[in-house]
Order: sequence, then C-alpha cells, then structure tokens
Amino acid sequence: MSVEVAEHIRSMIFDGRLRAEQRVPQDAIAEELGVSRLPVREALIALEADGLVASEPHRGTFVVPIRSEDISDHYRLYGMAQGMAAAGAVRRITEPVLEKLEQLHQQMSASTDTDEVHDLNWEFHSLINRTGASRRTLSVLRQLSHNLPQEVYSLGAASSSRANEDHARIITALRAGDEAEADRLNREHVISEGHQVVEALKRAGVLAD
Repeated sequence: MSVEVAEHIRSMIFDGRLRAEQRVPQDAIAEELGVSRLPVREALIALEADGLVASEPHRGTFVVPIRSEDISDHYRLYGMAQGMAAAGAVRRITEPVLEKLEQLHQQMSASTDTDEVHDLNWEFHSLINRTGASRRTLSVLRQLSHNLPQEVYSLGAASSSRANEDHARIITALRAGDEAEADRLNREHVISEGHQVVEALKRAGVLAD
C-alpha cells in the first residue's frame, strides 16, 4: 500500500499538483486514496530517502525543490547502468534475442502511436538489461526506475528519428560484439533522453531553476 501511495505522491510532485516548499497534505492524500495515515507516513519516509521531500520536526513534510541537475544526474546514472548491461549483453546475447530487438525496432519505427512506441521502447531496453545485466546492476536499474513516476519517462521522445537511429546503432554494436560501443551508445542514448525530459519539465514549470 505504501508503495502505491509513494507513486501517487511522486506523480503529484512531477505534474505540479504539489509544488516546491509546499507542505504535503497527509490527511487529504489519505482521504483521497481511501487509506489510513500509516501508509502515507511510510510513503513519505521512502520519498525522503529519494530526496523528493524533507521532514521538519513539529511542522510536517515539505516538497524539496527539484532542479535540472537532479534529473540530468538521474539519467546519467541510468545511462551508466544501462551501458553496463549492454556491454554484458554483448557477451551473452543470442540470435533469437537479436531478432526480437530488431522486431521491436521495426515496430517503433513504423508506429505513429506515442503510447505504443513508449511501451515498445521500454521493452527494447528491458530485454537488453535482462540479457546482460548482473543481479547488482538489475537492482540498481529497478531502483532508478522507481525514483521517477512512469509519466516522466514518457516525456522522452522515444519515437524521434534520433531515438530510432540510436536503436539501430545499438543493435549493430550488439551484433558486432563490440562491448565498448554498446556501452557508449546506451549511455549517450539515455543522457539524450534526459535532456528532453529536463526541457519538458521546465516548460511545465516543475523545476525550480
């Protein structure tokens, strides 16, 4: 329950319903979600560990201002982990997995449905991660994936020509057995997506700078 509440509060922060320095209305959130105060308090403890809120004794819990560097750093870290997974995938990948990646790439390139493209994009990178990441790297990737709400990840232009070109190059590097190139391409691909997300959040007035 607290995990669902935390995801709800994350969404409120990133869609502007909760603003920087605003006190988190715990009673209102509990009533809205039909839960007691306990899962809300547990959710806020988790969000404080993520750096999204801060508790002040006798005053309550407040939204921490989110800055561009917070989002950029998140995507840099994500890119590093995905790059490591892609390098590992070079050593473990099979022809059926390569064929599936090519199929997903073709579907993304042909689709005009934004939601479908984002789902396919998620499946594309998840397949690489599952193929090549160590258990520790997968743990890091899972943690990072939960630090932002899913709607924020959809702000990246997964359907852009740049994204399609990146995916094609990633497949080529995997087929060629080039670990360094697979690592580099994935890192740069994710960092580029992060730049797009920062700009989208700036336009939405979510960021403090």
